[in-house]
Amino acid sequence: MAAHDLPSLPLSPEKWQALVLSLHLPPKQERIVELILRNQCDKQIAAVMGLKLPTICTYKSRIFDRLGVSDRIELVLLLFAMSHGIDPHPQR
Repeated sequence: MAAHDLPSLPLSPEKWQALVLSLHLPPKQERIVELILRNQCDKQIAAVMGLKLPTICTYKSRIFDRLGVSDRIELVLLLFAMSHGIDPHPQR
């Protein structure tokens, strides 16, 4: 899948860059987060990145652990909160 075939990010480029900086993820993990936000499934992410599906699953697991989420939905909600200046963990 070519980059121009991907759905657009649901964030402005400025918000995305600020979010990327605050996440402190390695480049491949950043790309996976970006592709998740572009509504790509694991198989599509693997194809775009030229990696095998188990590798994508490993990267995703590391992303979830690092960001303290358990699945894609929590990841997207966390990113939404962060991009809108909302504290995602107000009880902490």
